[in-house]
Amino acid sequence: MDTQSDLGADDPADPRDLIIRDDQSEFPTLLDEAKACRKKHGRLRVIDSGRFSSSELEWLGNAGADIATSDRARQDLREFILIRDAVKKGKALAAYFHHGPFEDGEKEKAVSFSSLKIMAGSGYDLCVSNRRFNREFSRLEELAFTCSKSGSRLTYYHHGSIDPALQDLGRRGTWIHIAAESLDSSDVVRLVRDCAGAAQAAGSNIVLHVDGPIEFRYLEEVWAAGARVLFHTPPSDYRSPQRPYEDRAGRMRLDPRAYYLYPQFMV
Repeated sequence: MDTQSDLGADDPADPRDLIIRDDQSEFPTLLDEAKACRKKHGRLRVIDSGRFSSSELEWLGNAGADIATSDRARQDLREFILIRDAVKKGKALAAYFHHGPFEDGEKEKAVSFSSLKIMAGSGYDLCVSNRRFNREFSRLEELAFTCSKSGSRLTYYHHGSIDPALQDLGRRGTWIHIAAESLDSSDVVRLVRDCAGAAQAAGSNIVLHVDGPIEFRYLEEVWAAGARVLFHTPPSDYRSPQRPYEDRAGRMRLDPRAYYLYPQFMV
């Protein structure tokens, strides 16, 4: 995987947790680390780049390690299901990021849409972005519905203008990430507020990423709607009306299952 959030180990929000790519450590060391994290009531999250066999990932899952995989690491549905079964036995989590398009049929070195639905039904937390490929909202809703039935989650990173269909997607319990630069009018802000309300009623939310200037009245409205706001900018001047929002946001921890590995990136 080569998204910005997959570049290496980082410090998660909980100091007891650890995120490591499988090519940064040997298998026996990771296995010991998984057991040590479990004893400390923390979590080891292993990013699957395809280096380890599915059997080795099963061992890690059984030991309590969370596994984060993708269609760039492997494409065999059987392997995904075996890994998910092992993770379930270890009382850990399995997350999957889908980089490619939604394929209608089975293709070599690709994960089909039907396989995605099977994975969602098996308990995988699915993550999808429209950065590279257009995502049909009808299909996103199918995945979200299947995830909700199995107790897993769909996280969707939406780039570009805000689409009214996001409201129905939020109503399915999807965590929806959007960039603050998309808030370019009062009408769009009202739509985001409606999306946030629909998502919250289903147990999820809108996550607004602020990585540049934002009109303060828009920030106020989105915050008042209960959306989660992540500031990726230097702190404002202490006299700025935005500074209290930044401070409050910095004290709030986002659910680790509401984003893919790291909350700092719009993947």
